[in-house]
Amino acid sequence: MELLIIILLPIVGTILICTIGKKSKLLRNACVLVPAVVDFFLVAYLAWQVTHGGHYSLNLVDLSFFAIKFEATALSVYMALSMTFLWILTDVYSLGYMEHEHAQTRYYACLTLNITAAMGIVFASNLITFFIFFELLTVAVYPLVIHEETEEAYRAGIMYGVYLLTGGAAVLLATVILYNVTGTMYFVPGGIPELASQSKTTLTVLFILFTLGFGFKAGLVPFHSWLPNAMVAPTPISAVLHAVAVVNVGVFGFIRVIYNVFGAELYQKMGFHHIVAILASVTIIYAAVMGLRQKEIKRMLAFSTINQLSFMLIGISSISMVSRMGGFLHIYFHAIMKITLFYCAGAIITQSGNKYLDKMGGLAKHMPITMTCFTITAIGIIGLPPVCGWVSKWYMMEGYFAQGEPIFPLVLILSGIIELGFFAPPIMAAFFKEEVPGSFNFKQDTSKLGNEAPWTMLLPIVVVAILAVVFGVWGSVPHYLVKPVLAGLTGQVF
Repeated sequence: MELLIIILLPIVGTILICTIGKKSKLLRNACVLVPAVVDFFLVAYLAWQVTHGGHYSLNLVDLSFFAIKFEATALSVYMALSMTFLWILTDVYSLGYMEHEHAQTRYYACLTLNITAAMGIVFASNLITFFIFFELLTVAVYPLVIHEETEEAYRAGIMYGVYLLTGGAAVLLATVILYNVTGTMYFVPGGIPELASQSKTTLTVLFILFTLGFGFKAGLVPFHSWLPNAMVAPTPISAVLHAVAVVNVGVFGFIRVIYNVFGAELYQKMGFHHIVAILASVTIIYAAVMGLRQKEIKRMLAFSTINQLSFMLIGISSISMVSRMGGFLHIYFHAIMKITLFYCAGAIITQSGNKYLDKMGGLAKHMPITMTCFTITAIGIIGLPPVCGWVSKWYMMEGYFAQGEPIFPLVLILSGIIELGFFAPPIMAAFFKEEVPGSFNFKQDTSKLGNEAPWTMLLPIVVVAILAVVFGVWGSVPHYLVKPVLAGLTGQVF
């Protein structure tokens, strides 16, 4: 019953939002918030039950070749907890950000429907269920990408659709081949046993197709171009794209393939883990360098996301349990830090009218809370203590050094130095340089905090920034969740 409610409630919310429309803003907002809040508490309940030996599954369709099934595992509740919690904050943030925007009904309906898509993906027990919701997520995000309805937005939407639907086609083809050679599409702890007897050609083809399919959503170079262009979407959607759903789903797809399709042992035996780590390393350096070249704050953050997603891939594809721990922790930590940065960017753009990095001089005098939170989480993205990013990156580097592969830790260190190069200038300017006349066009006292954003936008910013520091100083809570995830995926106790 819990899984059914988690999947269906956002659909009900979407229908009600469309029905209510502009008739009652209060009722519409309730239909936006309730599905996310209820889903979060249900996921938290499932997380408690699963970590204490409980088992939950849901069968909607059960045919030999087509089955829609869901299962709550340590991995699925780990992913769903962060998604639903951050979705609540994004809904609250949106109430302030979208106050004077057009097409609010469409915006909130699509935003809520995406909860169903994300939950369907993380709780899917087989590849066909995964694929259905994988594509639903792609389709449901499209109206949000083109929300501004400008020529630039439509171009970004076309690129988004072509890239991600191509990735979806690759996943579907891989699923069909997998079913043809093994007779199953179900995720299996330790991997599908029948794959071990397949030829190297078959395994390589499957690896290429899955890497292509999930590489588009995870922003691997050269499949990344849609991501910076999608920044034309409203900032809350940029936050959802980069921290909550779409790109994290790409990483989640790699996790499923490595641990529940191939199995970590076969994946490593074939040398696929090194290929992924090399692709990720190239992406890390490329995205970091491209971040230096950006003039707009959201595009800079987009390349930062591309960079950080590959950190996760380096961690989860490692043969070291320590590095794997770092990779899984970084899924949480990056989500918290990056959503804070996008929230801050949205507040800066809507309140000051400025989106350019070279025009942020003196901004901290007008928006001290926003810029302080931006600075805190930028420190974490770079990988410096005491913000949580340093914890996950330390684990990843420690694991690779221990297994005698120092090249990947050096990539992470080099990346941090480059990231410092594109985060430090706007922060230093905001706090220590004088304002250039004409840089800002502030709204009038909308929050009773001077030029800060309304409380519906400011509260989520402060909450996630505090969490980033808490997990950087006291990170044991995510550890409790990651350990059963790794045990379930690998059969090893960390």
